[in-house]
Formats: sequence, structure tokens, C-alpha cells
Amino acid sequence: MLELRRFDLNLLISLDALLHEKNISRAADRLYVSQPAMSAALHKLREYFNDPLLVRVGRNLELTPRGQSLVEPVREALLRIQATLGTQPEFDPATARREFTIIISEEAMPDLLPALIKRLAVAAPGISCRVQLISESILTRLEYGEAHLCVCLDSLRLYATRAWPDSLRMVRLRPVRWICAVDAHHPTVGDSLTAEQFFSLPHAFGAPSAYSVSTEELVRRLFDIDLTVQLAVPSLLHLPMVLAGTSYVATMPERVLRMAPAVASLKTFPTPFPTPVQHELLLWHNRHDPDPAHAWLRELIVGIAGELP
Repeated sequence: MLELRRFDLNLLISLDALLHEKNISRAADRLYVSQPAMSAALHKLREYFNDPLLVRVGRNLELTPRGQSLVEPVREALLRIQATLGTQPEFDPATARREFTIIISEEAMPDLLPALIKRLAVAAPGISCRVQLISESILTRLEYGEAHLCVCLDSLRLYATRAWPDSLRMVRLRPVRWICAVDAHHPTVGDSLTAEQFFSLPHAFGAPSAYSVSTEELVRRLFDIDLTVQLAVPSLLHLPMVLAGTSYVATMPERVLRMAPAVASLKTFPTPFPTPVQHELLLWHNRHDPDPAHAWLRELIVGIAGELP
């Protein structure tokens, strides 16, 4: 067994950078140190682990099996240390100064996010928020400490996984109802929208740019249907703005349309195909459980979600 007392814990940060960058120069830039200093750190790490950790394959450096086995444990150890050092035994929202990164799904943008920001401005003016848009990598971003909280849909297929990681905690927030919308003076759609009409019309859909899959694949993951999307916009929030005066049909969460300025120029229908029951989820990593500031923010979001329509 390797002895902890022989290990310089400062090297953990260098090890994490080397394992993730797999490049001495980039690891040095990441930590704002010189390349010789990073090379010296790698030499000490190789001696301690009795393993090269990084080996040259062609022009690139690749991790050895031992190096690969250290990637997740080292990152998790650093994140837990960071969370522990950042946790105060007592938390007063009126005086606390903290920064949180929150990932927000588009359907929660129109109402939940503004309500949260207004509440924070009054109750916790020293808390800063960095808001990020949803993507298929949210689970990894939470695992690797790139975000503290995430409000997302509870559709595992959206995140290309079959199960929620055991390290994540979750609270169910609000149900999400999908509807279809067309221009109020659509040339072929009257007071109802049949499945036959829906599938024959040109489709518009909002596909966040952070997703690597096609818009059609995103629709397939959400609704288990096949559509050809003629108009793809960068966000579900854009859909109400592009429908007026066109023959497109769009499928979007009901609250996105309800909060849109263009709602008066559109008419809506229930989806003419079965849609899965979906809810918003609040997700976070269990390393934040002991943090009273994190717990306060979680409870605030849950409370706001319960107050909204």
C-alpha cells in the first residue's frame, strides 16, 4: 500500500491536471505554472506510483492503465476537499458570499429562473449565480464539479444514459406538459390538429447548441417519434417567435408558450401523439449534502417551484 505520509498532497492538483489534459504544456497552463515545474511534478508522481502514468503514443501522450484508474478517484478527492473547505458550519443568507453554477433547462427559463434571481436579490444579495444551459453532458458536469445544481427534465434518454448515477441526489419539481402550436391563421389547420396533419406539416423545433446529436435525434429521444425538422432554432424559447406567418408546427412545453410575447398570434393543441409523463428534476452531487448554503439554495428552488403555476 502506498503511504500517504510520503505523498506531497500539493501534487494532487498537478496529477489531476496531467490526467485530464494528457499534455504537460496544457496542464502547466491550466495551473498557471511553468512547463519545467509541471515536468518536475510528473517526475515525482512517476516515482511515487512507480508507473509512468503518461506514455508517448505517436505524437500524443496517453494514460497508462494505472493512470486511467486514477482519473476519477483523484478528481473526486479534490472536489470533496474543495467542498469541505468551502463549507461553513453556519450559514446566514443575508451576509454570505458564495458563487453557485446552476444548469437550467429551457422550459424552466421563463418563470423559475427569474423568480429565483428575484428571491436571491432580496434574501441573499451576496450569492452570485452562473447560469448554464442544458446539454446531454449534465450528469458528467455534476460529477466533475463543473456545476452545483441542475434543473432538468427527468428523461434519461436525453442524457444518453440508462440510469441516474448513485452519486446524484434528486427532487421532483413540476410536471412538464408538451403542446403543439401553429400560426393563428394557419392555411390548413383549423380548430383541431390530427396526427395525420401533424406529421404532414413542416416542423420547427428548438435544439440547444450544446447537444452533439441531431435535432431529429433529440426529438426521437424526447417523444419516441420520427420527424424531419425543417427549421431548427437554438432554443425552445425561440419557437413562439418564429411561427407567426408560417405554415410550421412546433412542439414545446406549455409554459414556454404561456410566457412568450407572441402567444396571441398562435393557436395551440394537445399533442396528437402519446407523450411520456415528464417532470422537472433538481439534481446535485451528494458531496454537497453537508453544505448548509447549498442546502438552503436547494430548498429555495424547491419552494419556488411549488409556488409557480
